[in-house]
Amino acid sequence: EELRQARLFSPVRVADYLLEKDRLFAKVTMDSDEYRLYEQIHAQLTLEAPVPDLVIYLQAPVEVLLQRVKKRGRSYERHIEAGYLRHISEAYARLFHNYDLAPVLIVNATGIDLVDNEQDYEQLLQRICDTRSGRHYFNPLPLELQG
Repeated sequence: EELRQARLFSPVRVADYLLEKDRLFAKVTMDSDEYRLYEQIHAQLTLEAPVPDLVIYLQAPVEVLLQRVKKRGRSYERHIEAGYLRHISEAYARLFHNYDLAPVLIVNATGIDLVDNEQDYEQLLQRICDTRSGRHYFNPLPLELQG
Protein backbone atom coordinates (compact mmCIF):
# COMPACT_ATOMS: atom_id res chain seq x y z
CA GLU A 1 0.00 0.00 0.00
CA GLU A 2 2.82 2.41 0.90
CA LEU A 3 4.61 1.68 -2.37
CA ARG A 4 1.41 2.21 -4.34
CA GLN A 5 0.85 5.61 -2.69
CA ALA A 6 4.44 6.66 -3.33
CA ARG A 7 3.98 5.90 -7.02
CA LEU A 8 0.97 8.22 -7.13
CA PHE A 9 3.34 11.14 -6.67
CA SER A 10 6.17 10.01 -8.93
CA PRO A 11 6.47 11.75 -12.30
CA VAL A 12 4.89 10.22 -15.38
CA ARG A 13 7.25 9.66 -18.26
CA VAL A 14 6.18 8.88 -21.78
CA ALA A 15 8.80 7.70 -24.23
CA ASP A 16 8.82 6.48 -27.79
CA TYR A 17 11.79 4.29 -27.04
CA LEU A 18 12.36 0.84 -25.68
CA LEU A 19 15.86 -0.62 -25.54
CA GLU A 20 14.65 -3.72 -27.38
CA LYS A 21 13.67 -1.54 -30.35
CA ASP A 22 17.35 -0.80 -30.97
CA ARG A 23 18.11 -4.47 -31.59
CA LEU A 24 14.96 -4.80 -33.72
CA PHE A 25 16.02 -1.99 -36.07
CA ALA A 26 19.60 -3.27 -36.17
CA LYS A 27 18.44 -6.71 -37.25
CA VAL A 28 16.19 -5.31 -39.98
CA THR A 29 18.59 -2.70 -41.37
CA MET A 30 22.07 -4.25 -41.04
CA ASP A 31 23.64 -6.94 -43.17
CA SER A 32 24.72 -10.14 -41.40
CA ASP A 33 28.34 -9.03 -40.77
CA GLU A 34 27.26 -5.67 -39.37
CA TYR A 35 24.64 -7.32 -37.19
CA ARG A 36 27.15 -9.85 -35.86
CA LEU A 37 29.45 -6.96 -34.86
CA TYR A 38 26.48 -5.13 -33.32
CA GLU A 39 25.64 -8.23 -31.25
CA GLN A 40 29.25 -8.55 -30.05
CA ILE A 41 29.30 -4.92 -28.91
CA HIS A 42 25.82 -5.16 -27.43
CA ALA A 43 26.85 -8.23 -25.41
CA GLN A 44 29.73 -6.26 -23.86
CA LEU A 45 27.49 -3.43 -22.71
CA THR A 46 25.62 -3.77 -19.47
CA LEU A 47 22.72 -1.40 -19.72
CA GLU A 48 20.42 -0.88 -16.77
CA ALA A 49 17.50 0.55 -18.68
CA PRO A 50 14.42 1.30 -16.63
CA VAL A 51 11.53 -1.10 -17.12
CA PRO A 52 8.42 0.72 -18.33
CA ASP A 53 5.18 0.63 -16.36
CA LEU A 54 3.33 -0.06 -19.61
CA VAL A 55 4.28 -0.69 -23.24
CA ILE A 56 1.76 0.43 -25.86
CA TYR A 57 2.05 -1.07 -29.33
CA LEU A 58 0.00 0.70 -32.00
CA GLN A 59 -0.50 -1.87 -34.75
CA ALA A 60 -1.85 -1.21 -38.25
CA PRO A 61 -1.50 -2.76 -41.72
CA VAL A 62 1.36 -1.54 -43.90
CA GLU A 63 -1.06 0.21 -46.29
CA VAL A 64 -2.47 2.27 -43.40
CA LEU A 65 1.03 3.08 -42.15
CA LEU A 66 2.06 4.28 -45.61
CA GLN A 67 -1.02 6.53 -45.82
CA ARG A 68 -0.20 8.02 -42.42
CA VAL A 69 3.44 8.59 -43.34
CA LYS A 70 2.32 10.37 -46.50
CA LYS A 71 -0.22 12.47 -44.59
CA ARG A 72 2.43 13.56 -42.06
CA GLY A 73 4.57 14.84 -44.91
CA ARG A 74 7.92 14.62 -43.12
CA SER A 75 10.75 14.95 -45.62
CA TYR A 76 12.93 12.32 -43.95
CA GLU A 77 10.07 9.77 -44.23
CA ARG A 78 9.37 10.44 -47.90
CA HIS A 79 11.37 7.45 -49.14
CA ILE A 80 10.03 4.80 -46.77
CA GLU A 81 8.98 1.77 -48.81
CA ALA A 82 6.29 -0.82 -48.16
CA GLY A 83 8.82 -3.66 -47.94
CA TYR A 84 10.78 -1.91 -45.21
CA LEU A 85 7.60 -1.15 -43.26
CA ARG A 86 6.48 -4.76 -43.64
CA HIS A 87 9.77 -6.03 -42.16
CA ILE A 88 9.58 -3.54 -39.28
CA SER A 89 5.91 -4.36 -38.61
CA GLU A 90 6.59 -8.10 -38.54
CA ALA A 91 9.54 -7.59 -36.19
CA TYR A 92 7.44 -5.38 -33.89
CA ALA A 93 4.65 -7.98 -33.84
CA ARG A 94 7.10 -10.71 -32.81
CA LEU A 95 8.65 -8.46 -30.16
CA PHE A 96 5.47 -7.23 -28.51
CA HIS A 97 3.51 -10.47 -28.68
CA ASN A 98 6.34 -12.09 -26.69
CA TYR A 99 7.42 -9.16 -24.50
CA ASP A 100 7.06 -9.97 -20.81
CA LEU A 101 9.15 -7.43 -18.92
CA ALA A 102 6.18 -5.09 -18.47
CA PRO A 103 2.46 -4.97 -19.18
CA VAL A 104 1.68 -4.62 -22.90
CA LEU A 105 -1.33 -2.99 -24.52
CA ILE A 106 -1.58 -3.98 -28.18
CA VAL A 107 -3.84 -1.53 -30.01
CA ASN A 108 -5.40 -2.12 -33.41
CA ALA A 109 -4.88 1.44 -34.65
CA THR A 110 -6.26 0.80 -38.14
CA GLY A 111 -9.58 2.59 -37.80
CA ILE A 112 -8.77 5.22 -35.20
CA ASP A 113 -7.31 8.70 -35.46
CA LEU A 114 -5.44 9.62 -32.29
CA VAL A 115 -4.26 12.92 -33.75
CA ASP A 116 -7.49 14.53 -34.95
CA ASN A 117 -10.22 12.62 -33.09
CA GLU A 118 -10.61 13.48 -29.41
CA GLN A 119 -13.00 10.56 -28.80
CA ASP A 120 -10.47 8.03 -30.13
CA TYR A 121 -7.76 9.61 -27.98
CA GLU A 122 -9.92 9.55 -24.82
CA GLN A 123 -10.96 5.96 -25.45
CA LEU A 124 -7.31 4.88 -25.69
CA LEU A 125 -6.34 6.96 -22.67
CA GLN A 126 -9.01 5.20 -20.59
CA ARG A 127 -7.73 1.80 -21.71
CA ILE A 128 -4.18 2.84 -20.80
CA CYS A 129 -5.31 3.87 -17.31
CA ASP A 130 -7.09 0.53 -16.86
CA THR A 131 -4.10 -1.62 -17.88
CA ARG A 132 -2.01 -2.75 -14.92
CA SER A 133 -0.50 -6.13 -15.79
CA GLY A 134 -0.31 -8.79 -18.45
CA ARG A 135 -0.95 -8.46 -22.16
CA HIS A 136 -4.13 -6.79 -23.36
CA TYR A 137 -5.62 -6.23 -26.80
CA PHE A 138 -7.63 -3.14 -27.67
CA ASN A 139 -9.62 -3.31 -30.88
CA PRO A 140 -11.72 -0.12 -31.01
CA LEU A 141 -14.45 0.20 -33.56
CA PRO A 142 -13.97 2.90 -36.19
CA LEU A 143 -16.21 5.91 -35.59
CA GLU A 144 -18.52 5.03 -38.50
CA LEU A 145 -19.27 1.62 -36.92
CA GLN A 146 -19.91 2.90 -33.40
CA GLY A 147 -23.55 3.06 -32.44
